[in-house]
Amino acid sequence: MATQLTSLAPERLALLGRAAVESCRYAAEERESLSSTLKDVTARIADAERSATTKEVEALLAPRRPEAGGSPAPAAAGGSAAGEVLRQKAGLELQLASVADKLRTAESAYAREQAEHRQAVESLSLQQRKLKELQEERGRLLENVSELESQLRLQIAETEQAQLRYEKLKSSRQTMSAQSTEMTEKLNALQADNERLRAELEAARKQRDVQVSEAQAEVQAAQADTADAVIAALWSRMRGELPNVFTETHIPTRESLERLCEAIVEFVKAMAVIEAHVVQCLKDLRQVGDENDKLNRFYILFKRNPGLMDCLRDYVATGRGKANFYNLVRAHQVWARAFATGLYKVIVRLPNVVADELNPRNWGGEVRLDKEASIGKYFKETAQRAVPEKIGTLARKQAGDLVHQDYNDLIRVR
Repeated sequence: MATQLTSLAPERLALLGRAAVESCRYAAEERESLSSTLKDVTARIADAERSATTKEVEALLAPRRPEAGGSPAPAAAGGSAAGEVLRQKAGLELQLASVADKLRTAESAYAREQAEHRQAVESLSLQQRKLKELQEERGRLLENVSELESQLRLQIAETEQAQLRYEKLKSSRQTMSAQSTEMTEKLNALQADNERLRAELEAARKQRDVQVSEAQAEVQAAQADTADAVIAALWSRMRGELPNVFTETHIPTRESLERLCEAIVEFVKAMAVIEAHVVQCLKDLRQVGDENDKLNRFYILFKRNPGLMDCLRDYVATGRGKANFYNLVRAHQVWARAFATGLYKVIVRLPNVVADELNPRNWGGEVRLDKEASIGKYFKETAQRAVPEKIGTLARKQAGDLVHQDYNDLIRVR
């Protein structure tokens, strides 16, 4: 709009300039009207053009003084010029109104453009916010996509492993199916063999029952004759070992044989008690801290080897281990006698041991015999506490030595 006003300014200014020159000839009211019209026109042109034009117009509008000796123009000529100026003024006012309408139209268009611009800015900011939210959402979606891809890869790996296991199970099932078929065939064959063997076993059982019945009949028939003979042979053999018990005048019967068995059982029970007594005595008298203790070696030997009852059971049932059974019976018998004699010797020798321990001469050089108070003090403070324990230790030591000595002496006697 300013460009249009600038392009129209020179022509209008020329007309206004001429109008200003002519206005000097008329009244002041007309000059003021032309001046206001000029101001309205110049207000709508550019600043640089307005300042320059204003100076030129002000120079033209300045009231002229009449020259010396001059006279005013004739009135007739002034009338035609004023009409021309008024026509030009009317044309200028029409042009000014047109320009004002255009200016208002441009201002309204400018206001609409500003409103549209603000709306566009607001829409752009809204779109930028939405774009930012979409970018953030895109980032989250990308993260979710990465996580889902990792889960998908894991699921694919697990699926492949499951497929491999399925293939293995499928091959194993096929193998087991083939083996099952073979096992079924073998089972059928074994069932047939089992039926055949069952029939043969039944036949053999019947035959055995017949033979057993015949043998039992023969045994019952011969038992009356053989039982008395066996009892007599056993009695004769036992009489050779113990003639004072199994006398020649006694005729053995079934009742006497039963009483003999009862006596043997009692003797076996007595030997079991003796065995337990011997092992316990060895455990009580052994010196565990002494590596060369003889009683400890015998205790370990008895604990690590089968006992008397075990050897007797094996010997009676199988006939094996006769020498071991006899040696074990003799060892326990000798140990029982050795404990009795050895402990008796300890009891007999114990007074001498006590007398030696209570003799002040054997207490050491720190006790002077010429002072009874010194002897009493030593006995009260030292001997009264140490002597009983020492006597017990010596008695146990002597008991072990004497028992072992008696065992060696008795075991050599046949």
